[in-house]
Amino acid sequence: QNGNNGKPDTSAFNIVNGQIFTPGLGIILAPQPFTPMGGDFLHIAIDVSGNGKLPVPPRNMDDPLTQVFNITLFLTSNVLLKNFTISNITTTTPPLANIMDQESGQTVKHINFEWPDCLVGDGKEDIGTTARGEYNISIHQNFRLNGSDHYSIFNLPISVTNSISQFPGANQLLTKPPPGPLNANGGRMSCNMISNRLRNITELVNSVNNPPGQPYQEIPVQTAAKNQGGQVGGPGSTNNGGGNNGGNNGGNTGAIGGG
Repeated sequence: QNGNNGKPDTSAFNIVNGQIFTPGLGIILAPQPFTPMGGDFLHIAIDVSGNGKLPVPPRNMDDPLTQVFNITLFLTSNVLLKNFTISNITTTTPPLANIMDQESGQTVKHINFEWPDCLVGDGKEDIGTTARGEYNISIHQNFRLNGSDHYSIFNLPISVTNSISQFPGANQLLTKPPPGPLNANGGRMSCNMISNRLRNITELVNSVNNPPGQPYQEIPVQTAAKNQGGQVGGPGSTNNGGGNNGGNNGGNTGAIGGG
């Protein structure tokens, strides 16, 4: 925090107008780095369309050049040796369901992760006596960029230090997508139920296949040309014979995309 007037140093992040660019195609909108978190659940927002450049379900996402295959998320702490699942495509229920299939038609996907029971606290605990503290939202992206397949991991630091009550508030029942996971009684999940082995930095580095630069910012994103839309029929003439060519091209003259 030196030289930042006591504020966290975010120089390691590429942040433009609040958008956090990652090594993958996802752009993080919330939360911001180093935000103290608490409340009933953790809210994450990710633009999976590259500001509208890429289609999202129910539109067909298949593209030989650029597309998102899947995004999974974990809550990890190297200091506390914790690794909790946020979303890993193991069920059809949010937040564990495939993020790309949630909120059909929306370019921004919202993930609402119910804090597990070991993160409950009022912010007055002694450091080291609970699982509360410094964490990363670890965002794993499997994607294709300009014809090459990649796998990236991006860690967004947060602090789990604000108050988290033992029993989630009833108002969250109105939240969409619904926060989760919950236990059988509708309360907070046991941390052991969503806990994974914490992978060391060597394992993580060996698992990634990052692109040679940052998509959108350093690498222009290319998509395959589409052959729908545009003018129906060929050029007309000035002697009222414009209908002669009508329908020759069947409406397939417009190239949309191309990156």
